Amino acid sequence: MSRRQALVLGLGRFGGGVASVRHLVRLGYKVRVTDRATAADLQDSVATLAAEPELEEHLEWRLGEPGDDTSLLDGIELLVCNPGIPSQHPLLEFADQRDVPITQEVNLFLESYPGKVVVVSGTNGKSTTATLLANALRRCGVDTLLGGNIGHSLLDDQATWSSSQVAVLELSSFQLERIDPDRHRVLGTVLTRITADHLDRHGDLASYQAAKGRAAAMADEFLVHTANDQVAAGFAQEGQSVLVHGPHDSHASLAASSRDGTVWSHMVSDPGPVLTTRALELPGDFQVENVMAAFLASTQITDVLVADSGCRHAAAMALATTGPLTNRLQLSATVAGRHIFGNAVSTQIDSTLSAIDSLPGQVHWVGGGKSKDGEYSEPGSQIGDRVASAHLFGAVAMPMAKVMGNRVATTVHQDLEQALDAAWATSRSGDTILFSPAFASFDQFPNFAARARRFDAWVHRLREETSPTLGTSPDLPSMHR
Repeated sequence: MSRRQALVLGLGRFGGGVASVRHLVRLGYKVRVTDRATAADLQDSVATLAAEPELEEHLEWRLGEPGDDTSLLDGIELLVCNPGIPSQHPLLEFADQRDVPITQEVNLFLESYPGKVVVVSGTNGKSTTATLLANALRRCGVDTLLGGNIGHSLLDDQATWSSSQVAVLELSSFQLERIDPDRHRVLGTVLTRITADHLDRHGDLASYQAAKGRAAAMADEFLVHTANDQVAAGFAQEGQSVLVHGPHDSHASLAASSRDGTVWSHMVSDPGPVLTTRALELPGDFQVENVMAAFLASTQITDVLVADSGCRHAAAMALATTGPLTNRLQLSATVAGRHIFGNAVSTQIDSTLSAIDSLPGQVHWVGGGKSKDGEYSEPGSQIGDRVASAHLFGAVAMPMAKVMGNRVATTVHQDLEQALDAAWATSRSGDTILFSPAFASFDQFPNFAARARRFDAWVHRLREETSPTLGTSPDLPSMHR
């Protein structure tokens, strides 16, 4: 029997394309794989699929092509698109003209998964909040999967799927653009604070916010959001339980609050203190919002799924012991008295500002990359007023320096390592060096992870070169103020 044919547009490097290929073959498709990158550029993804001989006869490779050849659609009945590819891509327009259905990896998951799904989205803190929630649910005895934009495709977990499971699914605005809330329903949604991001992709702030609104529209039971986030508050749907968290007295009816270094539950089912913020392994006061969001979502889920719904203490233990995620704000090393922090995931100003405000001592900032919106005045002034020195690299270096040079000692460099070297030379014992790019990586790197690896390599070399004075300071100032 001949197989139906599907096209995977954009194999990518982070696993979603690979998982889509596997899933489509399981569904009975012959899969054509195309990507403008070459096989050499995609060697890890290609090698992963090549190592599975049962797939070979069902795959057709078309790599290193521009992607506008209409013959790629010949015989195709379904197109699975990488979320990084915008709707204006010529092949997507050709597919529309030929009435070829267009979908994506997370849609394939949502349409197949038998368990309950909770979506986590927002601007910053999505991955941390999703991880906190998954850990809290597991500590409460709930069989839980974690995936999506965080970098793991839940299609790869199909062998372990069950109707009694909960999947915590992080979704980006790119993924949400291609989700139909009427078709793709979930149990609940958690929104971290929504600011502005990816305006180069969405065109304007309203379109970006509309994409985030789809996450709330998917939820059948509950919506969790931060107090004083009017954008998220406007997304609430009729019939949803809306749970708001924030500082004490910041909102009329908080479901969870923070006061005097303690997170409090105001849930009728289980009120009381949850944890002290000093117990958190996550650095940065801004993480308290993520902790409260995860706690509230966990209470909603466990009230439904766990016979003993009093999981406050178990959830609190999981929240307190969750450490920083890879490439999120964390202490990378203390060398010659300098505290070196990495926040490589930051491609947006607000996340960098939050990191700066959470760090001890004088902060020497290393940032740069490619602007998403061409705006330099506001980010330059905001960061410039908060740091002891700034060391810039990449496409934004010169325009940012024009703004920051009158506010703070600023240096401009061609590459990341030179900027890091300058920050090291400027800093003194007791100071903090922060690598938090605040801009996209695509001027000099294929993705933020590649840029992060360059930072990690620099830290490793620094530790080796200064090994006689290497040591972690026993009196590192508290991250909580």
